[in-house]
Amino acid sequence: MTPPNLFSVCIIGLLSFALQVQTSTAEEIRIPVGEQAKDQATIDMPSKGMSKERVRNLFGDPLEEIPPKGNPPISRWKYQEFTVYFDSNAVIHCVRNFHPKASPTNENQ
Repeated sequence: MTPPNLFSVCIIGLLSFALQVQTSTAEEIRIPVGEQAKDQATIDMPSKGMSKERVRNLFGDPLEEIPPKGNPPISRWKYQEFTVYFDSNAVIHCVRNFHPKASPTNENQ
């Protein structure tokens, strides 16, 4: 049996180095959808089944009224903090609008 030469040792070393699996880890933060707005103040929103007239009386005129589309006709009213979805004249869903937090500015730049 002959001893391995320097070239063979180098090749084996390089191959073993190249074949090593590089693993990296990152912290994964999961926030359930229902928990995402908990740091913000609670706001009143229309309830399911309210009429358009009742929504307008309680919350005022919307910033934007999106006309009905589809079958059944679904329309939307956009307010500053939420959007209301109507099926004909009744509220079917209401969601808070996303407002990204202002990023802090770096005065040293």
